[in-house]
Amino acid sequence: MAEVTEKDKILYFTHAKFITEGFYKTTMDEIAKDLQMSKKTIYKHFESKESLLQEVCAMRINLIEEFLEEVSESDDDAITKFINILNKQKSMSINCSPSWFRDLEIHAPHLRKEFDRIRKEKVTKLLTKLLEQGKKEKVVEHVPLDILIAAMNGALEAVTHADFVLNSKYSFHDAMRMTAEIFFNGFLTEHGKEKFSNNKKLFENVFQSYPSK
Repeated sequence: MAEVTEKDKILYFTHAKFITEGFYKTTMDEIAKDLQMSKKTIYKHFESKESLLQEVCAMRINLIEEFLEEVSESDDDAITKFINILNKQKSMSINCSPSWFRDLEIHAPHLRKEFDRIRKEKVTKLLTKLLEQGKKEKVVEHVPLDILIAAMNGALEAVTHADFVLNSKYSFHDAMRMTAEIFFNGFLTEHGKEKFSNNKKLFENVFQSYPSK
């Protein structure tokens, strides 16, 4: 395994702190104290809090891109791939607090837009491939892919928006579960629904450990 460098240690710790507590009110003094190192050491690797935040976001984007590529190239059937994507989404967002979403929306909208751009670009490409695979496996209805993907992207953007996360009566867990079920039941064939039903326990396990509001 590759050695964890001093810079990696700062980046990994700050990533965990930002997504659980938000970044706007988090100071470099706090980060240095928690890491038990001087601010000078942190500034040796990151010239400012803004640059540190940018690298945290870049790391999250790289992780997402690597996973989507892994799913795309796997030999799994389409239903399994869809569930694997949901499982990864859970692992990436399970500790994300409303403060993280709010801070991105209010204090770093340029980074929020970059997240949205990458998501739309990469997820659209992957969904197109998976839906086409699903049609060949006769588990996906012959529906217009551009309309379906636009609807799915719109739904994902809506339930991860800061306003929704902060003000919805549903927990993030419930919102993602219901959104996924609506789409699965909407575009799967009867054969696809049967396969999905056979994997329902795995699907439910994806969501059972989400934190509630």
